[in-house]
Amino acid sequence: MGKLDLETLASALTGLGQVRLRAEKCIRTLSPWATCQRCLEVCPVDGIELQNGRPGLKECRRCGLCAVACPTGALEDPEQTHAFILARGQEIIAATGQVIFSCTRGQEKSLPQGFFMVPCLGAVAPEIMVALAARGKTGFRYRPEDCAACPWGEKGQELFKASFAWAQRTLAALGLPHDRLVQGTTLTPAPAPQHRGGQASHVAPAAMGRREFFRSLVRGIKVPGVKAASGPGTKQAVFTGERMSILREALQRVRPEIGYPTRARLPLASLELAGPCYLCNICSRLCPAGALTLGEGELRFIPARCNHCGLCLAVCPQHSLTWGEDMAIKAVADETTFNVATASEHLCATCGETFQASAGTTECLRCYLTRNLPGPG
Repeated sequence: MGKLDLETLASALTGLGQVRLRAEKCIRTLSPWATCQRCLEVCPVDGIELQNGRPGLKECRRCGLCAVACPTGALEDPEQTHAFILARGQEIIAATGQVIFSCTRGQEKSLPQGFFMVPCLGAVAPEIMVALAARGKTGFRYRPEDCAACPWGEKGQELFKASFAWAQRTLAALGLPHDRLVQGTTLTPAPAPQHRGGQASHVAPAAMGRREFFRSLVRGIKVPGVKAASGPGTKQAVFTGERMSILREALQRVRPEIGYPTRARLPLASLELAGPCYLCNICSRLCPAGALTLGEGELRFIPARCNHCGLCLAVCPQHSLTWGEDMAIKAVADETTFNVATASEHLCATCGETFQASAGTTECLRCYLTRNLPGPG
């Protein structure tokens, strides 16, 4: 075994018994104007608190809800990342034709092959639901009585219902059969396919323990959601837009031969300009997903990268960005780039100086801010 990068190993193992927080990916670390607190709102044990405006973990029961609520991936369970859940779900579908998710509460110790045990059904992201349903039948053994008896049942139940409803709307927009994604109290897995010798094929248990996680780091085995450092002093890479990448790949997988119609929409809001834009570069510079870019006098938006964190809306000095109509499926699948604002020359109606801004702007930025910012007292 070669020499280990102890810094990388320690970083990967930090918080192994709980959800891991990567502060550098939280939008609250990017700007004091960020107001996101989705992780606080969804945590069933009030285990997340704001410390100097930034989230911190004080208690964790590993329900996985915050990892789904967080738009940037700042929170994740290192043993069950989104990529891992997707990969194991795909393996089960490939072996049996379907996968059934079940929470650990109220279940027998040994479930039949084809089940995927998760701490809470709310811990499965909606993009994962769509990606798995695009490959085969995906079910959720949902029993309200289990949620009622669970310490985090109410919030887990709410998040699961919201994710499931969003995934169903997305599948309908894609034209996929409604029975690709189902829920019920008595779902059972399909019989495992038979080999020529008459024996059923074996499906490995859909779980990754700490030993497997540790061995994968030591031996260099690739594990979904974990990226080892390439050398001493190399920092852990920051991945953005992972769930949008998963969704985009699913859209590409089931794309019709003639392509998606222009009117087909996803239940995801697009970004629009609702006021003056001075192309100041604040929103594009701070966008954690790279969905906004500025160049050649144009502010451009790439829907396929947007994680809907809302940071661009929060930091715009003019509050000129807003959520608009639903995104076109074609735009996300094809990674289309849209022009949000184009700079042109204007004459300020207040001071008379020339300035660059979007069409229809009547004042330069200095005069605009002078007029709109509150004065002393």
